[in-house]
Amino acid sequence: LEESMMMTMTADALALVILTVVVTSVWMTTVEGLAQQQSSPSSSLLVNTKWKVQLDVGLQPGTWMPKRFPGWAESGARLGVDVTVEFTDIPSATKETLVGPKDSTFQLKVCPDTQPSTFVSERGQEQVEFVDGGWCLQRPTGTVKNAQGNFVKPEGLLRFWIDCPTGAKRRDVEIRPSTRIFFTTGCWDNPQDVQEQDDEYKHVLEELQTIKDRTLEARTTAADKNSDKNVLLEEIRTFQKMVGDSKDFDRLKDRKETLERELPPLGAAVASNGVQ
Repeated sequence: LEESMMMTMTADALALVILTVVVTSVWMTTVEGLAQQQSSPSSSLLVNTKWKVQLDVGLQPGTWMPKRFPGWAESGARLGVDVTVEFTDIPSATKETLVGPKDSTFQLKVCPDTQPSTFVSERGQEQVEFVDGGWCLQRPTGTVKNAQGNFVKPEGLLRFWIDCPTGAKRRDVEIRPSTRIFFTTGCWDNPQDVQEQDDEYKHVLEELQTIKDRTLEARTTAADKNSDKNVLLEEIRTFQKMVGDSKDFDRLKDRKETLERELPPLGAAVASNGVQ
């Protein structure tokens, strides 16, 4: 899973995975320009994985929070709190437009043995409660923009929510009582496909480096030779070879950039069953 909203997470099919989330707005988040297909939970390895979500709530540059809630987090303070969740295949009774169609939305369980969560404020250690929400995994048919402004194409776009009935406050950073918190992140739930793409990516990098080395060697050799007829013929052959290499280089470079958009980002959280 990658950051988006901005979020981090860890997960594990039987154990636990950790996801860190920088919450830019605790009220809503959207993804623009998404063409999508719905995904059945039974086809995703995400089901039955548990993730420790680390919320980092505070003001992020470019968000609308200061306009809608003047003074919110203007001190630069942050509110950090953890919650552990499990993705189930139980249909959700709640429809949430910001997450996905109701018939593709499933229950997200807040693990009861981890509640209440705790955080440290200027008043000392405090408690905050989170309750169950829902999740939906959609399959993008095109690229989407992530939190860093880069275009990526994950295998799935995971949206989910949890509710915070108690609220939480640290200085001027506040999650208000009865707030619904929305999350959006990329999800790669086909480990075999990811491994094949990663192997191809490494091979593409090797081929690009080979062309670079061959071009450098050809230029160095040409510079060391005298300009007689035989040398001129050799330079023509070298030039023709370099033109061919240039075409291969452009093709490989395009493939490299495509794979970089489709592969999980460096540092993505990985579950024990391979889901990222």
